[in-house]
Amino acid sequence: MPHISEHQQVLQALQQTSQNLQLAQYLELVQMVLDDSSGSEADSNSDTSSDASMDSQDSHPSATSFDTSMTLDSVLGDMPSSDSDVLEPMFSSCIFLEFSNTVQALHDEVEKSCTLSSRPKATHAPQLHLLEEWSLENLRKFRHKLRVDPDIFIELVNKIIHHPIFYNNSNNPQLPVPVQLAIFLNAAGHYGNAATAEDMAEWAGVSVGTVYNCYQRVMIAILQHHDDAIHFDPLDAEDQIEKDQAKDWVEERTCQEWHGEFLCMDGTPFNLFQKPGWHGEGFFDRKSNYSLSAQVNNMKYTKFHTNFVCRS
Repeated sequence: MPHISEHQQVLQALQQTSQNLQLAQYLELVQMVLDDSSGSEADSNSDTSSDASMDSQDSHPSATSFDTSMTLDSVLGDMPSSDSDVLEPMFSSCIFLEFSNTVQALHDEVEKSCTLSSRPKATHAPQLHLLEEWSLENLRKFRHKLRVDPDIFIELVNKIIHHPIFYNNSNNPQLPVPVQLAIFLNAAGHYGNAATAEDMAEWAGVSVGTVYNCYQRVMIAILQHHDDAIHFDPLDAEDQIEKDQAKDWVEERTCQEWHGEFLCMDGTPFNLFQKPGWHGEGFFDRKSNYSLSAQVNNMKYTKFHTNFVCRS
């Protein structure tokens, strides 16, 4: 049996109420016609009856005629008797018309509404204020969240803050550019359950839709500076110093054979059918597989070759 939503149930109930109202109005009109017919027959019989029977009827009036006259008096007040037959159905029709309009208005309101009851607002505990404290007292935690140093973060903000994507004509202002950049960097520097939109929303104290908007705006602003920010000039002294520092870091952290390399990229994983017997845990990747990763490396701009390395 198909499930009927609460919204459809309310609409069906209002529609049924409107139909019942029309039926009640029809029955009332039929009853009024029958009462008028009974009254006409009683008048014709009273004209042909004897005076004795008239006296008997005056001394013992029927309950129906008495109740009807009292009801008309209470409703019509001092209105002339000639207008009572006309005003009674009009009065009854006004009541039904008002009630019918109320039901129809409620039906239209429910039909155009998206939700019938408001849900409680989700609670958020923003932690953005901790970034300012960590930038002064705990750089390790700052880097762990945003993957950059505070000085680089400030420079990125200055690069993208004037982009038109962060300005609009809406009455609802956007989040400050540093906040949007922090949300983007936090998500870009993590993966898996730590980088879901729901976790980012709870961390920043915003909605999931705002998180997606921050992703889009910051990415558009950063891509505008792609050619200016992502480059390496071998003839530039500062770039050469940075290159030498990267080589020393590679040699210190990996092996001497990789001394000439200073750039790397994530390669394509090739899954293994079982755990290797030599340093097996080093081949366990983030997808819970034992795999080898193929990488193409540039050795001193002279040759290209492919390495198979573990993913640890």
